[in-house]
Amino acid sequence: PEHGIRLEAQSVSQIVDQIMAIPEGTGIMLLAPVVKKRKGEHLHLFGQLRSQGFVRARIDGIVADLDEAPELEKNKQHTIEVVVDRFRVREDIQTRLADSIETAIAVSDGVLGLAFIDGDQPERVFSARFACPECGHSIPELEPRMFSFNNPAGACQSCDGLGHKQFFDPSTIIQD
Repeated sequence: PEHGIRLEAQSVSQIVDQIMAIPEGTGIMLLAPVVKKRKGEHLHLFGQLRSQGFVRARIDGIVADLDEAPELEKNKQHTIEVVVDRFRVREDIQTRLADSIETAIAVSDGVLGLAFIDGDQPERVFSARFACPECGHSIPELEPRMFSFNNPAGACQSCDGLGHKQFFDPSTIIQD
């Protein structure tokens, strides 16, 4: 955005308005991230989520039933997101959408993921705590590792934390 990002809360109604602005008929999945790139088997978490009434979770990018969750390697980093709701955008879903957003925010401590079922658009992240009130742009929860160039979470996406980009300049290539 052209203005600086102010870290302020984005209300449920603002999130509902942004989702309702998506073209009608678009398939959407609301996700509540509970584990983000953390090592462990997380067996206790699956049981806890089942007891809270959740049926599915996206584990390392794959949606799976919690009853048939894959075994996770304890020395490998995993990302687990609870599937709170799946629906197609329609005019009459605002109440259901608001309830689902509140549930996702409660489960994930303020962060909500929005994935498109058709996969034709990039995923979005909303935050009840870290969002720009002017444009609605939101960022995930700040963590110390995001400020470390030595960690993939904090490394620049374009230069991989090296501080400069490497590229070929076609005008400097000598042809044989």
